[in-house]
Amino acid sequence: RRRIVQTIALGGAAQPSLARQGEAIFHDARRSLDQWYSCHSCHYDGGGNAVPIDTLNDGTSFTFKTVTPLWNVHETAPWTWHGWQTDLSAAMRKSLTSTMLGPEPSDDDVAALLAYLKTLQPPTNPYRQADGSLTAAAQRGQAIFQGAKAGCSVCHAGPYFTDGLVHDVGLGRPADKHQGFNTPSLVGCGQKIGLLHDGRADSLEEALRGDHAPEKVAGEGPLTEAELADLIAYLMSL
Repeated sequence: RRRIVQTIALGGAAQPSLARQGEAIFHDARRSLDQWYSCHSCHYDGGGNAVPIDTLNDGTSFTFKTVTPLWNVHETAPWTWHGWQTDLSAAMRKSLTSTMLGPEPSDDDVAALLAYLKTLQPPTNPYRQADGSLTAAAQRGQAIFQGAKAGCSVCHAGPYFTDGLVHDVGLGRPADKHQGFNTPSLVGCGQKIGLLHDGRADSLEEALRGDHAPEKVAGEGPLTEAELADLIAYLMSL
């Protein structure tokens, strides 16, 4: 007589994990006004698109900001460009209801989204060597990054290259409700299009030669051409 000795599931898990449920919400256009875009539309694969937008999140209008990547987001409090959000769950609720103009999420929805965000990691960096180590130029750039002449690590510190503080770097506008800017993580900055809070810099070189030159922020003096090239090589590797 035949008997069943084992049952093998041919599909996915019968009950999706909390993170998997959050991933579904992240890609669900029904969470937005008129159901035509999702979280993924701006934060594709956890990154950020290249279009500065007015999220309406901080109660102002026509104060366009770039979309920041969500990689390691649970480790990089506070949130938003002005750093006024100090609770990630509250920040997600605000984004869903004020930015996306969608329905109020349930507590379970928020918990699932948070679980999914915690899984997001940056893609493999193509500017590192095959074993993941820094190139010689990037190693020199790392020393410049950490040195007093550039002064980058004064604010961009720690494993995620942010000190979690708000600084006035002289780039604000009168229309901004909050003054100063939350130090953004530099992880993946070399793969981002549109840099600084409003996307005014098209490249790292433009940012470091222009409004965010080291000597205009926390550095002691302008970098030489060779130092700038090495610093950019390091930033591209983050």
